[in-house]
Amino acid sequence: MNQKNLLDVKVFWSPVIGNEPFEGRAIAVSSKNHLGDFDILPGHINFISLITDYLIIHTIEKKINYQFKRGVLEVSDDKVNIFLGL
Repeated sequence: MNQKNLLDVKVFWSPVIGNEPFEGRAIAVSSKNHLGDFDILPGHINFISLITDYLIIHTIEKKINYQFKRGVLEVSDDKVNIFLGL
């Protein structure tokens, strides 16, 4: 896979929760907001949303799953920042 066609993804957790953060490259990111399930792919428009329930990071090697109540996802220039456990 061409490295230019990947997302730069960072997952941040509230320090009180103590879960592992994530920083790396991904093919796609999937989650859910008040309108339903959605995917973020390389080239996605700038976007910010409250998210709930789950987050899946699709890396080249594997899928990384997170479960949580609520968070915020922000996308800009193929960079995805996700704040969970807010």
